[in-house]
Amino acid sequence: MTALDISELNCRYGDTDVLSGLNLKIEDGEIVCLLGRSGCGKTTLLKAISGLLQPASGDISLHGQTVSSSTKTLPPEQRGIGMIFQDYALFPHLTVAKNIAFGLKDLSRSDVERRVDEMLELVNLQGLGKRYPHELSGGQQQRVAIARALANNPSVLLLDEPFSNIDSQVRQRLVQEIRDILKQQKVAALFVTHNKDEGFAFADSVAVMHKGQILQHDRSFNVYNHPVNKFVAELMGVGNLLDCQVINKRQVSTAIGIIESSAELYAQPGEKAQLFVRPQMLQIKKSADSVDKRIVIKNQQFMGQNLKTEVQFNKQVLVVENSYPLPSETAVDISVLPHDLVLFDDSGCTIKISG
Repeated sequence: MTALDISELNCRYGDTDVLSGLNLKIEDGEIVCLLGRSGCGKTTLLKAISGLLQPASGDISLHGQTVSSSTKTLPPEQRGIGMIFQDYALFPHLTVAKNIAFGLKDLSRSDVERRVDEMLELVNLQGLGKRYPHELSGGQQQRVAIARALANNPSVLLLDEPFSNIDSQVRQRLVQEIRDILKQQKVAALFVTHNKDEGFAFADSVAVMHKGQILQHDRSFNVYNHPVNKFVAELMGVGNLLDCQVINKRQVSTAIGIIESSAELYAQPGEKAQLFVRPQMLQIKKSADSVDKRIVIKNQQFMGQNLKTEVQFNKQVLVVENSYPLPSETAVDISVLPHDLVLFDDSGCTIKISG
């Protein structure tokens, strides 16, 4: 069943449109990452979903019930939505147990205690109920926030940059732990972040947002490898743009040679386009021809698992990922690994491939 259904949503502040014809669906138990740059409307969307902002037009439904429209806004406390914030928003004067129990208003004391114990066990904080937030690590505080949000059995959980204040080493483990908890509880969740790597690790799918609209909502693999346009492609990570001309359904001609696509291209022979190639799809090796200096190493930066290498041919610089260092000005040969090619037309939209 669809947990959250947003249809043609428009929101504005004064005369400024912030969300424009936005559509998004989240199924029961699905975790969706809302990814976009600052100012694209992510926070406004969360406010609209939670009931803090009434839409100018469009509808928001939770499990089939309309909770927001231009004429109707169900109060936040009646929506069954859980919220987890960047700063955890824990009450510093309350113990961990009382923080978790804060929203449990309609239960008996014994039921509240039992529910708090269940939540502490769920987030692996058994025995810490009497501590105060300042006595916990950042990761533990975030677990308390998760426990408090889940204590009321929310139908949808909204997470606003929940890992940004946590040390990177702890963050990776916490991302997986909280994902496992949400999957165990079968909670639908909308996770807002600027960090695509967090989104890939945490969510089932990614919704890319730009200027108040969802440009693409799909599995992470598809958004990364089959972006709908140049904006989505570049938001997903570094890439190289090469002018090209289509030879046939499988091949394009570029300045570095003929490149073949694993899937057929919906493009006509002779059609001109821009080819988008990720650094990891390019390979370099030292050229056997020491006289040929068409393609040379310009810069290398060690990134931990590999080297970010800039190579230059003519006046163009390409970014390549490789595993071994080469001296500057070394002549190299460059090749492209087999993959589904991504071509952009003049408007920046992707020329589709088959399959």
